[in-house]
Amino acid sequence: MESKDKYGVIPPNTTLQDRVGGPLKPLDDATVSKLEQAMKSLEGDMQDWIKDDMERLIKAHRSFTRDSGMGSDVEELHRAAHDLRGLGSTYGYPIVTVIADNLCKAMEATMDTGRVPEDLIKAHVDALRAVVNLDLRDPDRGPAAELVRGLRTLTARKVPSTI
Repeated sequence: MESKDKYGVIPPNTTLQDRVGGPLKPLDDATVSKLEQAMKSLEGDMQDWIKDDMERLIKAHRSFTRDSGMGSDVEELHRAAHDLRGLGSTYGYPIVTVIADNLCKAMEATMDTGRVPEDLIKAHVDALRAVVNLDLRDPDRGPAAELVRGLRTLTARKVPSTI
């Protein structure tokens, strides 16, 4: 028979929850409406923000290409793509999230080998640049859907482990 004392129970730290008056409560409609208005007021800024993030990706891609995909250039390129993956939908570009996700997965699958396919990365960077410049947003319809399908096919051919 095992002793009950063998396993200790550590109570969770609830001091933050206690400070705010208990568990968080759902937001009321007025608060949600204010938050939606605040997000709408940021829409103009978001266009600038995505362009700034795209510039960072393009700069990282240039360094990656110039230095033959070595060292910190790969990591910076991955970091820039990862940020776009996380923020694309927030900026109003779900297609950016989809393309950057595909790029990140391909890079993650090949970074350990030290051989990240440059043509695959170029295709993704060019696609991201095009969808932002052409203001394409929906990854499920029209030319954007064909672009996403083509990138996935190319990725599956170059990096089979991402499937």
